[in-house]
Amino acid sequence: MSIFSNLKFKRIILHNVHKPDDKGAVAPTLSIDVTNLSANGKAKLQERVSSVLGSGSSSLEMEIADKKKNSCYDFARTLIPATEKKFIADSAGIAQRHTDIHTSRQWPDGTLVIISATCDADNKRCLIIIKAEQQAGFTETLRKGKIVLDYLENLILTPQSKLYKIGIFFETRAKPSGEPDTLQAHVFDSNIKANDDRQAARYFYSNFLGLKIPQNASQRTRDFFEYTTEYIDQAEIGDDRKLDLKQALYTYLKVEQTQTIESSEFATKYLDIELRDDYSTHMDSKGFPETAIAKDTKLINRKLARRKLSFSGNIRITGPSENFTNLVKILESTEESTRIEISGSLIGQE
Repeated sequence: MSIFSNLKFKRIILHNVHKPDDKGAVAPTLSIDVTNLSANGKAKLQERVSSVLGSGSSSLEMEIADKKKNSCYDFARTLIPATEKKFIADSAGIAQRHTDIHTSRQWPDGTLVIISATCDADNKRCLIIIKAEQQAGFTETLRKGKIVLDYLENLILTPQSKLYKIGIFFETRAKPSGEPDTLQAHVFDSNIKANDDRQAARYFYSNFLGLKIPQNASQRTRDFFEYTTEYIDQAEIGDDRKLDLKQALYTYLKVEQTQTIESSEFATKYLDIELRDDYSTHMDSKGFPETAIAKDTKLINRKLARRKLSFSGNIRITGPSENFTNLVKILESTEESTRIEISGSLIGQE
């Protein structure tokens, strides 16, 4: 179960942040009171935030790089246990911090939604910071038997995940009161997945939230490769299907142009439905995180470069990974023998 599956909101406040103009920074528009959502509205927002932060999303575990005064980490430590009055006053500091780092007109203005909440089965306290871009849309209402469309220009937090980014700071050990002992952080931002928009992602998670990509990304990527390979080898499927899945693993890590990897994403893309739960259980038993991790293949580049089939009798077949499954076909495999077809003529022996 994801640590964000038991998300419960306590206080919500909104502040508007703006692009710089010709004269420089534009002061934020600050709210002087918390926002009261209807029970249905709060439930829908909790569900949406929990969904994007949890398993199967673009949520990424991060390291906290900036712990100085007036950093988002510093604000989180004070806002998590704050009274309502202090929550209203101190949350304005987060909006001011965003204004201070918002130096480019290319970055959109929008609404900061700041939420104190609890998460996980033991109700760890957390602070959620959402940057939501406004968009236009229509609402449908029934008036005296006539269905009417109303045009709205300032919709936020719609299901379109590309229009908002989320950072969350949560305590590692649940406490009933007082400042948290230690905090961990996750971030959701669809831009992190896109090679061509890394600067847009970095302004939010680095400049604003004070977070950084974990330094153990290469070890985590190697773990993903080794644990997934182990699962494929042990799976009760045919050898030809195992060959296909090994190629899929190579494609996922080496060919796909993404900055993150995620076990649930790999399962959805490449595993048959009946294998997905077993794969999830296998990865969980290894302690591999449910959320996305930064992709760094430097420790496994040599393994990804070539594929190898090993047989009893110390027989091996090796070849470049890119085309391996197109060039090597397993026609039949028993306990005593394996029939293989190789596309290509014999050009030499050693």
